[in-house]
Amino acid sequence: MAEILIKNLPAKYEAIWQECLRLFSEGRPSDDIHARDTVEFILNYQGQLKFDQDILVPTAMMHDIGHTAILPEHFKFVTGGMKLVNSKLVHMLTGAKIAKNILAKVVYDPVKSKEIVDIISIHDSYQLSGINLEEIYNTDNKKIFHDIDMLDMFSQERLKKFKGLADAKTLKSGLEKNLKAFFYDEFRIMAEKRFGDLKL
Repeated sequence: MAEILIKNLPAKYEAIWQECLRLFSEGRPSDDIHARDTVEFILNYQGQLKFDQDILVPTAMMHDIGHTAILPEHFKFVTGGMKLVNSKLVHMLTGAKIAKNILAKVVYDPVKSKEIVDIISIHDSYQLSGINLEEIYNTDNKKIFHDIDMLDMFSQERLKKFKGLADAKTLKSGLEKNLKAFFYDEFRIMAEKRFGDLKL
């Protein structure tokens, strides 16, 4: 399998990416592509918001790494009506632990590491019910990363992944609902443009 490269990746993040690639090779198909695309968006961003790349780049690399620890034979134990919700919780919390270990291994800044792990532990919380999003997404970096991660849903590549899981009407309805979940107008406008260009 060809190694997934990130264009113009600063050398200081390379060790983290190599750790991720090793784990992604054992995980869900396309998580490595999603991570790469999210990192490249952050590196190439030229909008109005102030980005802390030292927080957001490692977060983007590792935010879905928890899926690599949920093997098909384990997933069968995540059952019942809360299966989707429970799997989201498992991958966020497992991912936070894996990320903490990776950051310690590469000797990343401990203060930044703590924030990265915190973001990973809550990044998909908007998909859970009964929580106050403003309490969960309580920093600029959490909100910014949430919006960037969601933006990737509005791509033809990601849509291919979802098409096997739902019909076009359900996909359209879900994406329209997610258009209302952005914290920043800048990202919502980007998502609306992408949504209009999608072939559902």
